[in-house]
Amino acid sequence: MGVQALPRDYRIKPGRTAVLLGVMGVGSLAVLTPVWSEEAIPGWVKSLVTGGLLAFFGWLVIAARRCVTSVDLKGIRVRTLVRTRRLAWEDVQDIRAVPNPSASMAANAPKVIAYAYGADGKRVQLMYVDDIHVAVDREIAVIRAAWAELRGEGWEPSADAERRIERRDRREARALGAVAWFSGLLFLGLIVFLVFLFAGG
Repeated sequence: MGVQALPRDYRIKPGRTAVLLGVMGVGSLAVLTPVWSEEAIPGWVKSLVTGGLLAFFGWLVIAARRCVTSVDLKGIRVRTLVRTRRLAWEDVQDIRAVPNPSASMAANAPKVIAYAYGADGKRVQLMYVDDIHVAVDREIAVIRAAWAELRGEGWEPSADAERRIERRDRREARALGAVAWFSGLLFLGLIVFLVFLFAGG
């Protein structure tokens, strides 16, 4: 545990890359079929759209494979599709595993994801530190143990950062509650509609 377990890199599983390719293949067919079947569209436009789409999907696959969360003696580095974020250990305010709010919207999405919180209270998602790629509780315990050892003896939590984290948590909880209520009302409305429809029939 802790420093002895470093460095650690978290990357996409090879099997997940295949899933990504499959999803993109189906998406490409869905987009390109109407384009290629429409006779009014010139051939050069069809070729341009096809080339652009394939280039974008190719970049997406390569970028997904390059994404990584690295944890070492200096801190945490997260490389996403478009940017790299670095957090020195002394700047980290917290490291948490939380439920993924978008898990219900995608069949292959992780149910638990992880964040590191910086000195300004802003959070950075730890790419691939989730319940699909690793044992989340174990890895969070390892990262937190390293943080406790490497953040320095004089480290103290920032009250301002903690307030910002708590405000964001409250906002998200309210938003999730609103979505749950709205979904419930939609479902109830659908039931009432079906009852009236069949009763009228």
